Amino acid sequence: MKSMTGYGNARAQSKDVTVEVSIRSVNGRFLETRFHLPREFVAFESDLKKILGASLLRGTVDVFVSRRVKNAGGKSKMTVNDALAKKYLAAYKHLSKELGVPFNVHLEAMARLPEIIKIEDSYELFAGEEKILKKAFAEACKNCDKERIREGKALRKDLEGLLISLEKQVKAITSLREEANAQLQDKFEQKIRARLKGNEIDPTRLSQEIVIQLEKADINEELSRLSEHIKNYRQLVSSQSAEGKKLDFYTQELLREVNTIGSKSQVAKITQAVVEAKTLIERLREQVQNVQ
Repeated sequence: MKSMTGYGNARAQSKDVTVEVSIRSVNGRFLETRFHLPREFVAFESDLKKILGASLLRGTVDVFVSRRVKNAGGKSKMTVNDALAKKYLAAYKHLSKELGVPFNVHLEAMARLPEIIKIEDSYELFAGEEKILKKAFAEACKNCDKERIREGKALRKDLEGLLISLEKQVKAITSLREEANAQLQDKFEQKIRARLKGNEIDPTRLSQEIVIQLEKADINEELSRLSEHIKNYRQLVSSQSAEGKKLDFYTQELLREVNTIGSKSQVAKITQAVVEAKTLIERLREQVQNVQ
């Protein structure tokens, strides 16, 4: 069992560049990836998704990649806009003549004017940089997966504990079933006699009517299905494969059966056990949302 919550990071470097990758995952219905890449690495996003999908099957995953060049100016490009500089110079001379102000322009001041000198970063990759990126990314995925496995062990332990508690409530309800049926039988008999008061009552017909009502109100089928669902649930919890969606389905089925028992029961002790069981199932549901 794996959790969908995890974190992993890794770093790889060469003599020219250092690449660091951080991966953070949380629960999600499907695999949703959000990449935060430097401009130089955008072309590799598709390849990185394939690497990620090999180990992470579900979850919302944020990927952060940073790139640090050791000699930042080594690939930068400087350009000088000669034509624009001449236009600035001509404009200064014109103003000097028109305003009668001595013409005195320093080269350093001209160089600081907008668009005269521009430094542009180069987005070319160094030799072997793609390999460095994928190495760091694969290692980060591996570390994130280890964390998800560790969280999964804790999840399994919690789920097993909740199942044990739920079984106790089901056994408590089962032990009260006969008492509940006896109370229902008395109630149905009193109700039928009250409706037929003053008329002769056929004992056979009365018995048949009570049996029909008891069959409708009996919770034996719900208890049987509950026990079967818990058995299947435990098998899924022990499984090594990705079973989050199946566990979510069985959680809904458990709640459905317990709700039905609650709607049928008129015995206070059963109602109390149903409330406890629903609380446990809700806790199961919360935990299952994190299972891959």
